[in-house]
Amino acid sequence: MQFCFTVPEFANDMDAALTRYNSLSFDKDDKGIGSISRVLAATCPTSRKRCFAAKLVPLPSGAHERCQVLQRVARESAVAQALAAQQPFPQGLVRHYACLYDPGADAVVLVMQLCEGPNLAELRRQQRESGGRLPEARVKHMARQVAAALGHMHGLGLLCVDLKAENVMLAPTEQDPDRVLLVDFDLCRDLPGSGSTTCTDMLARLDPATAGQTGGADSERVWGTAEYLAYELLQEGPSAYSPASDWWALGVLTYELLYGRPPYSAPTLDGVLHRITHHSPPFTPPEEGGPRVSGTMVQFIRALLRHRPEIRLGGRGGVEEVLSHPGLAQS
Repeated sequence: MQFCFTVPEFANDMDAALTRYNSLSFDKDDKGIGSISRVLAATCPTSRKRCFAAKLVPLPSGAHERCQVLQRVARESAVAQALAAQQPFPQGLVRHYACLYDPGADAVVLVMQLCEGPNLAELRRQQRESGGRLPEARVKHMARQVAAALGHMHGLGLLCVDLKAENVMLAPTEQDPDRVLLVDFDLCRDLPGSGSTTCTDMLARLDPATAGQTGGADSERVWGTAEYLAYELLQEGPSAYSPASDWWALGVLTYELLYGRPPYSAPTLDGVLHRITHHSPPFTPPEEGGPRVSGTMVQFIRALLRHRPEIRLGGRGGVEEVLSHPGLAQS
């Protein structure tokens, strides 16, 4: 398939990459399950150690559904290749080693860096079940890493689009037990006005009929997770995608990690969208059962959740403005 690739660290060519992939053994339990995929940890035959993660994307039999899934895989492959070309590799983003087609399973496989996890949604649930909360210092450290990773993507002319707690994995090291990585790039878009055609070119290779277009039907709908959708996307639709919509999602993520729930939660989709449009997030104080959060962190979140993208934190000043905010200042 046009979007398949491998990097030299994994294999020298596609045949060797498929051979190496087939030599791996996989855990029985999923490390993660997405809307179109499942992720398994892989063990190398020589070292007998878990060395990679494999994202398995089964291809539907129906032509329309198959095309939609292939477009998402092509996006992820395009972003993975763009990141792999960076020297040094950008911190805060998961590294992909290969994208393969497995004819036996009729599935696309993305071989990537293994993150031991959990993802931040699971971490939040674990904290809640144990009766605790994530302390602000930990959340601040994670938010800084996510902000820097978004800055790397924007610098390459890419929008993340689907930043959420489920798509940020803990990947601890001895030096940093709270290191996090952004994963799952299959909804990424080229940044309007940046000159980037990373995703558009890959989609055109998948379907030459789309060459020269900005995404066809894909550009006519809003993608992402409802609780994280920026205000302007609900007002103006997909034409409003910009770095500011990613910064809004960072505000939602930071709030969720601190308060244990999204800022615009509601029982129904319509309720969520109504809250985003008409309500400000509640910052419940400790004396009323809320977490202990500093004033500068509250200001940071409020600045990311401003309705007008042009005055939103990062909307004009980019990642430098976000990282320099007192709410994210390093101690």
